[in-house]
Amino acid sequence: MGKVGAAGTTAALRSSFARIRIAVLAGICGGVPYHGDGIGVCLGDVIISRTVVQYDLGRQDPGKFIRKDTVHDSLGRPNHDIRALLATFQTEFGLARLQRGALSAMTSIQSKATEIGRRTSYHPPALAEDHLFKSTYLHVHRDRPNCCCSETEACEIAASASCAEIPCDYQHSIPRKRLGSSQKQVTRVFVGDVASGDTVMKSGEHRDNLAKELGVIALEMEGAGVWDQIPCIVVKGVCDYADSHKNKTDKPESSRAVEKDGTDAAAPRSANSGAGQRFNNTGSGTQNNNSGNGRQYNAQTMNFKD
Repeated sequence: MGKVGAAGTTAALRSSFARIRIAVLAGICGGVPYHGDGIGVCLGDVIISRTVVQYDLGRQDPGKFIRKDTVHDSLGRPNHDIRALLATFQTEFGLARLQRGALSAMTSIQSKATEIGRRTSYHPPALAEDHLFKSTYLHVHRDRPNCCCSETEACEIAASASCAEIPCDYQHSIPRKRLGSSQKQVTRVFVGDVASGDTVMKSGEHRDNLAKELGVIALEMEGAGVWDQIPCIVVKGVCDYADSHKNKTDKPESSRAVEKDGTDAAAPRSANSGAGQRFNNTGSGTQNNNSGNGRQYNAQTMNFKD
């Protein structure tokens, strides 16, 4: 959809629901495989935004792009309620609770999909299918003499083909300790800065450069359009590594992975089970849910697909 489309949708949302206090922007994103905490991001993991960085706002000089990053050009920080919520998610207890909820929700969704005969099962990718290639190893044909692929650019056929169809050499993939430690992949939740722009990122080298420069853990396309329009949290599932090997195979699983996390992200609870602030939303429509005597908030969940 991109930033402009997301901003337009948000403006229409605000005109229809004037008292919305927090929105959850749910969808899919490209994950940065490694960042500061040393724990690798894998397909199917969930990213929650601490802040959003608009990385494609700037000017193109000969030979380089200069990003506008002054206080007047940068997106603002989230409000106090959202900062308090994110602080909870960044504690060991809060994050563990959120991850347990996500795992429980995914199990329920998978069982329901099987029960009603859905063609998509929403199971995470098999460990043998989660490949992270070196950022310099491109998704191009190497055994077709008449193909226009080069070491720096892929043809249209290669761009839409899977790694098995190319075929890509898995000897160039990076072994990861996390994937080798269990027989089944478990969804993990990461809280950090998210890069947002109108460009579909399909370059491992550009991804790594952005991550190093901005300190981001994921890249997506709608957050910057929503962030300044309404108080929101970006909650997105990792469907690829934002490199040339990305495909659409893992998008259903990643989209479903964020549903429970998005709902929980809008539902912080105080230790008091009576009066207190709660944000509860089941994902469709605007709801006021509060079983105590505290303030009530309206939450709206929006789903976008890259």
